[in-house]
Amino acid sequence: MEGFHYVYILSSETEPSRHYTGLTDNLEARLNAHNSGQVSHTAKYRPWKIETAVAFNCRAEQMGRP
Repeated sequence: MEGFHYVYILSSETEPSRHYTGLTDNLEARLNAHNSGQVSHTAKYRPWKIETAVAFNCRAEQMGRP
């Protein structure tokens, strides 16, 4: 059986009006990537915190497909 996949929304701790939405199968590693500057779209506004995360059993559900 596959592991969980996540849709997540991040909020910048330095500019709370800044948000980023993404997809991942490893939430902790992905947050670390955002906060270490490895993601070019979010590097400028780090650090980030997880505002919302929703887990799905499979990627098709995560993408809104039956």
